[in-house]
Amino acid sequence: MLNNIIAIIIGYLIGSILPAYFLCRWIKHIDIRTIGTFNAGTTNLKRSVGILPAIPTAIYDTIKGILAILIAQYGLKTPLSIAYLSGLAAILGHIFPFYLGFRGGQGAATSTGILLFNLYEIFVVGKTFPEVWDLVVILLVIAIIWFISRTQELLSITVLPLFIYFLILRTPFNWILITTLIIAGYLLYLGINNIVRFQLLKIDTEKYPDLRLWRKLLRPAAMAFPILSFFVSKMTLITLIGAVLAVFFFLDFSRIISKRVNQFFLKDITNVFKMFKEKESVRMSSMTLFLMSCFLCFLLFEQKIAFTAVTFLIFGDMSAVMLGLVYGKTKLFNKTLEGTLAHFMACIVFGYIIHIYLPISLLTIFVGSLTATFIEVLPIAIDDNLSVPIIAGAIMTISSRLYGFQS
Repeated sequence: MLNNIIAIIIGYLIGSILPAYFLCRWIKHIDIRTIGTFNAGTTNLKRSVGILPAIPTAIYDTIKGILAILIAQYGLKTPLSIAYLSGLAAILGHIFPFYLGFRGGQGAATSTGILLFNLYEIFVVGKTFPEVWDLVVILLVIAIIWFISRTQELLSITVLPLFIYFLILRTPFNWILITTLIIAGYLLYLGINNIVRFQLLKIDTEKYPDLRLWRKLLRPAAMAFPILSFFVSKMTLITLIGAVLAVFFFLDFSRIISKRVNQFFLKDITNVFKMFKEKESVRMSSMTLFLMSCFLCFLLFEQKIAFTAVTFLIFGDMSAVMLGLVYGKTKLFNKTLEGTLAHFMACIVFGYIIHIYLPISLLTIFVGSLTATFIEVLPIAIDDNLSVPIIAGAIMTISSRLYGFQS
């Protein structure tokens, strides 16, 4: 018991040593927590003082969590669970150093060091090899996100959820996995926090006045229809979607034929709640077209194909809008290259996850993703909400008939 307590205390003390704070005090005679991003970490030291003091800081901050684990496990002969608690204590020591009023850095480097150490333990020592296609998908996401944004934070919030999912799916449940998930979850929190703090995903609404962002963000809720397809009959699902579609269609029809109704939705309630876009004043809204595409997909295609096609529409469109409007620079027809790559990435990621559970070949997923992205970027007259899932579903149906559903 005494060794266990000592191991955790040692882990905290090792973590509480902050080279960034001491080097900045020595070189510039100032508290690094009062400049830059106000964190006593490697990145802030590099930006505020220089690369040379940042190098040893990065090395020590990365290995100190690993050092705490090794001292506990091999020096004090503690159980594996205590050794990893010592590593977590090192992260807490970095974030809450006792001699600095419990205000230090974010602990990202220390967390990353333990994460890499755990991956070595899982994949090399434990010989739990990941699926090749898992790695391919993760590397594809890394490449596309880095090309689009060049931001570490956006990389973390896209790659880490996928990484966590694959770990849970492929790795035996033990203390190494538990610690890895805790650390990955914390790094994900840091990424989200920094994105909110530095507004890395802020869309200029003045530049896009007709954008109804809340409609895009609510799109994942529409997955209720595809998910419901696994629990009810095809006829029941089509009837349900058709009923909701009828309500939206009646609303659109009323707007189009009545100026007073149109005036109410487009002008009178605008200051309270912007529901429709200006361009939808004389045509059906994209919400109605989305419901129509869901209805047609499940009416025309086999359930697995319909599920995949609608998933492509929901997550592909949302990713394209979010990343295209924030980071889009290279024009591609009336869209952007960055938004198009984000669309393709989302289709591949969610298509691959669907492939894990449903008998759809990777070839069919790839062809469908490529088709959905190609149709989305083409400047054709048909609305994306209709053209993307219907055409992608048709192409995937042909692919599955030619090469079979199974991989």
